[in-house]
Amino acid sequence: MTGIFEGLKVLDFTWAAAGPIVTKQLSDNGAEVVKVESRAHPDSVRLGGPFKDGKPGINRSGFFADFNSSKKSIAVNLASQPGKDLVLRLATEWADVVVDNFRPGVLDRWGLGHDRLRTLDPRLVVLSSSLYGDDGPWRDLAGFGAQGAAVAGIHGLTGWPDLPPAMPKGAYTDSVSPRYAMAALMGALIHRDRTGEGQRIELSQVEATIEILAPELLAWQLTGVAPERAANRKPGRRLHAVLPCAGADYWIAVDVRTDPQWQALSGVLVDLGGDDLARKLTAFEALERSEEVEELVATVTMSVPPFDLEQRLHAAGVPAGVALKGSDLLADPKLRSRGHFWSLPHAEMGTLDYNGPAYRFHKTPSRLTTAAPLLGEHTDEVMSQVLGMSDEQIAQLHESGVLQ
Repeated sequence: MTGIFEGLKVLDFTWAAAGPIVTKQLSDNGAEVVKVESRAHPDSVRLGGPFKDGKPGINRSGFFADFNSSKKSIAVNLASQPGKDLVLRLATEWADVVVDNFRPGVLDRWGLGHDRLRTLDPRLVVLSSSLYGDDGPWRDLAGFGAQGAAVAGIHGLTGWPDLPPAMPKGAYTDSVSPRYAMAALMGALIHRDRTGEGQRIELSQVEATIEILAPELLAWQLTGVAPERAANRKPGRRLHAVLPCAGADYWIAVDVRTDPQWQALSGVLVDLGGDDLARKLTAFEALERSEEVEELVATVTMSVPPFDLEQRLHAAGVPAGVALKGSDLLADPKLRSRGHFWSLPHAEMGTLDYNGPAYRFHKTPSRLTTAAPLLGEHTDEVMSQVLGMSDEQIAQLHESGVLQ
């Protein structure tokens, strides 16, 4: 069986996470993805770690590795005209799709802008994802996920009501926007199949992230009351909290929505030597005294091993989940049983576990074929097999610094 994107050819200018997450979905499902880098300007996350065994190196970043499985890498000097010409040929003579997540105008300055590309190949689909979008007053501003999430309204809703906003870990927009980018890209490919016509897709990572706040935006319009930070609590819940467990920095998230769940939680607490909260507090009183309820439950949970508590709550019908650490995720039997992690041998870092797709195609299964590429690992292969260059031509381009 072949991957769902078998035969699709993708020229990948992406870097960091917002773009590489998109092209990883393509490469892990059969597309041939060629990532364009250079020695002078590699993907920045190659330089940021975390590094295997704590030893820095251009090919030793776990961050880069997980977002770039099943891809090829070429190193081309795009400051040189011959380098630009080579990449232009790849884009217009070979690729079906070109993807970038630079600020607007970067590819134009290299002579690789979407207008020129699509003039040379009208079937080409060009996806450009930037933080603020291709027009508007902020189009030229440099931006990363942290401030993008703030501008999108995420930070204003995360944290405690009596404290400043708490910034979520990681570049939130980098994680949200690829899902919208994939949907848009599939739509453009379907359109091309129907009409023979490619097109450009322009995506704002901030606007994509705002989409997930639709309930809050509607609530404000309907009630005139702006949503506020509420820590871990949620209106209408008997208990909605992240509670301490026994062990070093172990926690469990609990969401008690209904009266039967409230009764079941109370039964678990009694079995663990705690108070019968359902007898002390009605479900309505639990809603009104959420802080007190959380403190009472925490006095019991803090002495119970997290996975034991999770099992007890599940058996009672109470929604709950341990806040897993990285080491817990890698060892998690549920993920292992579903084949979520793929073990792949890397030329410098050895065999590592890579995240596989979260979806399952039953007719065309996903398949991670190779670990993340070394910088420029496939330069000669692509020049030879895709552009038809001789060994002598390739050697001359290396000698002149066009290929790196």
